Amino acid sequence: MPVTKPDYSTGFSTTTNLDAGTYSVTQIADGLSIPKYDYIALTYVPSGSDGAGEIQTVTYKTGGSGGITVGALLLGYDASNRLSTVTRTA
Repeated sequence: MPVTKPDYSTGFSTTTNLDAGTYSVTQIADGLSIPKYDYIALTYVPSGSDGAGEIQTVTYKTGGSGGITVGALLLGYDASNRLSTVTRTA
């Protein structure tokens, strides 16, 4: 299935062929993309938890540290402290 996605940084579009039924058009177009931002805040997994000391959330903002959140990623870890999931939460 050909899917076309705009590349906002260049102003052009790219087309990718994917196996039918693997992803919806919305998943391809949105994915984990984050709008333009100028600030990133990180939080870390507390000690005593799976992934202790690793990055837990990545928050993207526009307008500096007190600005508007434009996207966020939640990172999950398994019992061996390996990255196991990435979820866009905002």
